[in-house]
Amino acid sequence: MTLLVRIFPLLFCIPALAVGDTDQQRPGAHGLALPATFSGTLPCADCPGIVYHLDIWTEGQGYALRRTYLERDQVVDELGRWHVDPARNALVLEGTANARSEWQITPNQEVRLLDQEGEPIDSDLPYTLVAAPLMPTELSLPVTGLMTYFADAALFTECLSGQRFPIAMEADYLSLERAYLDADIEPGAPLIARFDAEISVRPQMEGTDRMTATVEQFHHVTPDAGCPDNRVAAEFSNTFWGLTHLNGMEQDHIEGRQEPYFLISQDRTRFSGTMGCNRIMGPLNIDGENVEFGPVASTMMACPPELAERETAFAETLEAARRVDLMDQSLRLLDDAGIERARFRALYMRY
Repeated sequence: MTLLVRIFPLLFCIPALAVGDTDQQRPGAHGLALPATFSGTLPCADCPGIVYHLDIWTEGQGYALRRTYLERDQVVDELGRWHVDPARNALVLEGTANARSEWQITPNQEVRLLDQEGEPIDSDLPYTLVAAPLMPTELSLPVTGLMTYFADAALFTECLSGQRFPIAMEADYLSLERAYLDADIEPGAPLIARFDAEISVRPQMEGTDRMTATVEQFHHVTPDAGCPDNRVAAEFSNTFWGLTHLNGMEQDHIEGRQEPYFLISQDRTRFSGTMGCNRIMGPLNIDGENVEFGPVASTMMACPPELAERETAFAETLEAARRVDLMDQSLRLLDDAGIERARFRALYMRY
């Protein structure tokens, strides 16, 4: 099979993180309902334990982690991005100061720490964090990101996590503002800045409470620079593909249902997925430039009529597909005539 690969720039704008209610949780293809807070006390080699508070937002909005070492007066904070390895059903956290950890996603919506090789830890000790509604933790750490200032409002987008925060106009904020105004840039343009930050939930003059950055100590700005682009192209196999269009019709996420997805096994011999009710599965055959899905099998749960119709249409689309068009973070299934039958976007990818 020939995969047609095209590279397009990814342009996105993430809103400042608001403190919402639990009704905003959505069950993802990975099996977790996000946003959520995961917490627990894990073993420590030279202390009574390490208290973990892990906040995970929805796709593209990153995570925040605070680890408190008991009886050591030590707190370690990090911000970062997360992605999912479907083959291992593993949640991978990559954060500030080169932090990295991997967690097994369990069937009961918990996450269990994996070892440094990404393998399960064979121990009776507690290595699991339990999920609860999102309760954002405070953070204290050095950050690097893009500051914008316009109409007496300052915003900060942290480079690694992509999280966006309003900046409190207190503490060492004036040093940051002066450096921004002294830089030779257009008003409202982004400028790379580094400072020691306190990040916490703060009330806003308008709207809901938001995670807000306070400049505890300003370090420097860097004109003519930007955040590094660490995106990777999606692979046909071992990627959660979220359905966006089916037979030319845009597809939405039905409230309360698992996110629709399509997954090709790592060895490219089988496929699986769901439209939000039954689980579909079947063999995948690749011969040169040709691809065949099916026959399509399915579990037999009763589904709402709308979902049942979608499942039938998706199964028919898979059996009609003959070619794959892979475009960076997008995937299309084409029939014999080269007509697009389904379109997907890569979910939970590494950036």
